[in-house]
Amino acid sequence: MQSAAIRRTEQFIENKRRIERIFRMSTPQVQCLCALLLGIDDRDADLDSIRRGKKILKKNTGIFSAFRGLGMAPAAIKIGAHEDGALRLNFAKDNQRKLKAAGFAPTDYLCPAAFLMAKAHDRADAVAKSAREHYLEMRHAHRVLTGGEDVMFAVLFAMYDTDRDTLFPRADTAMELLSGRFGRNNMSQMASFAIAFSEQPADALALKTERLYDAVREAGEKNREMLDLPLLAFLAGMDMPEKETAELIAELSAYLREQKGFSPMRIGRSQRLVYATALAAIDALRSAPLSESDYARKRDLLQTLLMSGILLFVVVSMAAASH
Repeated sequence: MQSAAIRRTEQFIENKRRIERIFRMSTPQVQCLCALLLGIDDRDADLDSIRRGKKILKKNTGIFSAFRGLGMAPAAIKIGAHEDGALRLNFAKDNQRKLKAAGFAPTDYLCPAAFLMAKAHDRADAVAKSAREHYLEMRHAHRVLTGGEDVMFAVLFAMYDTDRDTLFPRADTAMELLSGRFGRNNMSQMASFAIAFSEQPADALALKTERLYDAVREAGEKNREMLDLPLLAFLAGMDMPEKETAELIAELSAYLREQKGFSPMRIGRSQRLVYATALAAIDALRSAPLSESDYARKRDLLQTLLMSGILLFVVVSMAAASH
């Protein structure tokens, strides 16, 4: 493995251990999500700042607040990272109200979406209205697949003023190609959103995503659940060499398997492969020669893919366990 990838993986492992000390009741998946979100910005988990964020969150929200749900740990990390953490939380709470007023139902995904909107708080009303229009377009195309998690993609598209007349034909093209191989499911839909948000031809990116999936399998990581598919679509959009990228993902997965807390008994193969693919995506993002605006756009896309994908897995797993 390249030294940069090794360093990022070690950072991810250590950050997950630190986060576990503060959020012991969170699932391992949420703890890993937090570690990956820190990794996007190449930040080490600072226990004091995370505790400060958690304290601000508890002080300024009620015990039954949605901000204390599944997204509590990621929210505390984002709040603690800013000197004006309380103001950041107020922005998110205001954004959440605007999203509800626009017609979004209160779900576990609404709070992460509200934090994503923080950088566009000065135009939050317009973003919330546009996000709802994007969401209705998604639901019109795929009523069965479109759920609460898609509010994050709707907000992302609205924040960047993405033209619906351009975006959704691209998403449809990608979905048709991906669903032929992987089925018409949430992972294919998320991957199609990632492809649609890119400026490259949608059909070419969908085919490259499929080739990356096959290359990862050929490298020794056979995955039937396809939880990594949206992240592979992100990597396809980064123009990463397929064989080398697949080998890196396989090496990262094998390395994680040997680490404490990531054994097959603690983390399933599919989830471990998601983290390995996410680490490869972070490495690709941070090493790419991007302009400031392109970097911000791709960073927010990667963050959205991680939040929506991992939280969806947790929600589905919890629902299955309750039956």
